[in-house]
Order: sequence, then structure tokens, then C-alpha cells
Amino acid sequence: MAIAQTSILLIMAAYTSISSARPDDYSQRELNEEKVVASNWQQHSPEYEALVYQSFNMARDNLGNALNQLPKGKRAAIVTDIDDTLIDGTTYFSSMVGTDGARNVEATLAWWKDQRMEALPGALDFLNEVENQGIDIFYISARFNEAKELTMAKLKRLGFPIKGSDYLLFQQTDNKTLSKENQRQIIRDKGYHILMLLGDQLDDLAEVEGHHFNRRQQWVLQNHNRFGKDWIFFPNLVYGSWEHAVVTMNFNQLSPDEKHDANLNALNYSHFAQIQDPSFALHNINAMLWMNSSADYHALTYQAYNQSTRILEKMNRKTMENPAIVVNINGTILQYTPQNPDLSLPAPGSEPSLFSWYLEQQKNAKPIPGAPQFLAAAKERGFEIFYVSEIPVSSGQQGNKKDIEMLTVRKLRELGYPDADETHVLLKGEYCSEVELKNCTKTSQRRAITSGEVDRKKHQIVLYIGDTLSDFGLEENGFDPDLKASVTANKDMFGRQYMVIPNPLNTRRLVTLYSDYAGKHIGDLSSEEQANIRRKLVRNWPAKPF
Repeated sequence: MAIAQTSILLIMAAYTSISSARPDDYSQRELNEEKVVASNWQQHSPEYEALVYQSFNMARDNLGNALNQLPKGKRAAIVTDIDDTLIDGTTYFSSMVGTDGARNVEATLAWWKDQRMEALPGALDFLNEVENQGIDIFYISARFNEAKELTMAKLKRLGFPIKGSDYLLFQQTDNKTLSKENQRQIIRDKGYHILMLLGDQLDDLAEVEGHHFNRRQQWVLQNHNRFGKDWIFFPNLVYGSWEHAVVTMNFNQLSPDEKHDANLNALNYSHFAQIQDPSFALHNINAMLWMNSSADYHALTYQAYNQSTRILEKMNRKTMENPAIVVNINGTILQYTPQNPDLSLPAPGSEPSLFSWYLEQQKNAKPIPGAPQFLAAAKERGFEIFYVSEIPVSSGQQGNKKDIEMLTVRKLRELGYPDADETHVLLKGEYCSEVELKNCTKTSQRRAITSGEVDRKKHQIVLYIGDTLSDFGLEENGFDPDLKASVTANKDMFGRQYMVIPNPLNTRRLVTLYSDYAGKHIGDLSSEEQANIRRKLVRNWPAKPF
């Protein structure tokens, strides 16, 4: 009883330390700290780069079909956003960490002038391929007209194909809307048919209905079939219109304290309040908001599962030997639940087992948008589904030899996932040799699937779906799943045989990222030292005027 009470008090203390600020107490500097984990993941994780390659591969693979449907008498066009679709623009926003700065016209113009542009992975190759096919490319951006010539010159130096300034549609400095529909209509009025739109904001693709994130999620659901087809979406959890969607309107008019309160209200149904390290909780807010309370996250998961459907439709099932799909569970088909809400502190109520908190949370896990429908359809087409996870079979509690496995199977069945049984759910420790037990990775389970050890059938894995690089067949081919170089070497696989689901909250990735930077395991550092590591990883604009 005393242990339970202590855990509850710790949870309340963590939440109170973040949420109890009075008006004017919560500063812009503190609000800027909320972007830290989001910036870390987007700027440094190999999964982000894999997702960018994935989006461009989807665009490339669906372009031919779009061209075949070009209306007679129309000219073909591709419309793309610029910042964080073609080039990295997050540094401007992450540079505000540690300052009292906020986005403003003067600072924004200075950034565009000073910015050393870097093309995102795959962007140059894709757009030059489009250009070589005789398709006109239009760049619609929220950048101001004052920056058009400068931006065009920088993009050309990087190698982006631009026919002239008429192909860049920017906005007036005093434009307060996020809509780009007028610019899209200008292109259509010139006799073009827009084959495909690319962007990191929903407003880059269409006129979004509704302002609050609940309404925007409904809009994404209503239009989910277009993602990955003629709407190509890119992850951006550092900034965007999704930030404003925590309230019904006028987010920019709120004080930092009011914005912070709105953010916390939007996280009511997440595990945010159970993070015990106040600094980690603060740094996590943007990443958790994007994943738990944005329509953008839903758009990306639908995009991945839509593309997975198209991939299976092109396969000839009859020519394959026992074709199988290998899917990660936590964060891929079930709402992500970390084993521990903190990176190094014990989970709340961690007695009598380290997995007690996880087990309790997992009972209420929701399906990832698009996952149940895809896997059900895949099963109907004759593909066997295997679920692989790094969570162990048992929590270690006395008398509960397979409690985690039983809970997982039960949860998957409850949500209607096919092949949800002990044979098809493979958890950590299963099918590992005695030599591998201490360092048993998912390669052992995947090997058991292909060798016939699982069900006496040698399966051909035709599709891998997961939220970290360890979920794919990289290690089997000699690649380190923690390195960006492994992404580059396998760039043609993403969005094809490897399907990535975004998960900036994955604690395995965060621990690896921070430990590599620190040169020691993050658990060996104090809370303050961990916070400093996270801040140091944030990209900085040296000439920032904040």
C-alpha cells in the first residue's frame, strides 16, 4: 500500500511540476523547451530519414499510374512544398530552444537569407526524374515574396529543377492564413492537371476542413485513400498547423501559459502525466502532441498502410512459397506504450515486476489508424501474418510464465487482428539459442519464420512493417539498424518491402540516440545531465536574433 501511494504521489508531483504554472509564470522560453525531443528525433533519428525516402519512393511508384490518367488536353504538373518537404527547415524553430524567442517576420526573413540549405534524402533524385519526364514542377510555399529570388537561387544551387520564378508561388508578408488553395487554383487555371501534391502540412495537400485536431482527424479519415497516392505526406513534428489544432481557434493569440495549458489538455488521454522526470516530460510535449493529438500522424499511418495494400495487389500470390508479412506490434499496429514512461527512472508501480506499468497500460491500447483494415485484407489475399515484438513473453511475476504473451494475443484478437494466436505472436526470447539469449534480437524470430521452425512451413517474408529500423531485415544483411548509413544503403527498400510507421516516442531509439552522444548509457547520468544532452543535440542557428 505504501509503495502504491508513493507511486501515485510521484505521478502527481511530475504532472504538477509541469502544469501548475500561474498566468505569466510559464514563459516563452519554457514553451520552446517543449520542442526538444521532437527536434532530436527529426534531426537525428535514422527512422526520420527512412520515412522521407519512403515518401519519395511512394511518389515515384505511383507517378506512372497518375500520368496514365492525365485528362486529354491538360498539361501534367507536380506541386510541392519546400521547407521540410524538400529541404530541412527545422533549425529555425529548434534554435529557439534556450531562448525567449518566438517566430516573427524579421527573424524569419533573416533565417531565409542566412540559411545553409540542405536537401532532404531523396528529394533531388525524385524531382529531377519528374523533370526528365516532361512534367512541370510548381513550388508553393508559405515563404514571403521578398524571399523568392533568394530561395530560387539557393534551390538551383542544390540542383533542384526550376524553370523560372513563375514556377514559385509564395505569399504576401501580411497573409495570415495557412491556405494554399488559391495558388493551386492558379496552376489549374493555366491548363494544368495536378498529378500529385507533396508536403509536410495537410494544408499543402488540400483545403482542410475544421480547426480542432478531432475535426482534422475526421477529415483525414474521410480522405484517407488519397494519402500515398496523389497526396504524398512527410513527417514534421517540430512545427506546423497541427500545433494550433489543440484549440478551436486563435492559438497564436494565446499567452505561453495558455498555449501550455491547451497542450496539456490535448494530452489528457496519453501517458504524459505518468512521466516522473519533469525535464523529460517538458521536452516530450511536442512529440507526444504530434503522435497522440494530431491529424498529421493519422495521415502518415494511413499513407503507409495504403501503400502496403498497393504493394500486395501487385504481387502474384501463386508464385510465392508461403508468403508472410512480419509486423512489429507496439507503435506499429497498437498505440505505442513504452515499457517505462521515463528513460531511466523505474516505471510507476514497477513492483512486483518491471512490466507491471506496461501491462496495465497495454490493456487500453488502441489500434493504429489503417492497420486493422490492411492486415484483414492481407489475410484474405492469402498472406500469413506474424507479429514480432521486443517485449518478453513473461513479466517475471511468480505464476505468470506467459502473462505478456497472453495479454498481447488477447488484445490483438479483441481488435480484430488476423492470426492472433501464440504461434503467430513472437516475443523476445522465443526461438533464441542459448548463445543468443543475453542479446536476443528480432533477427532470431524472423529466422524462425523463414526456416520453418515456427510452424513447419518455410515462409517468404514479402513485407516488413515497423517503427524502428530493427523491425526490418537489415541486420540479416549486415547493416546496423542504429545508423543513418544503413538507411542510405537501403533507400530503395523503404515504402516497398520495408514500411516505416513514425514513432518519435520510441524509448529504444531515444536511449540509443542520447547514449551515443553522451558516450555512456543515459541511465548513468543524472536527470539534469540527461536534459543537457537533449538540448545539446538540438540543431542551432549561430546567427539567430533571439
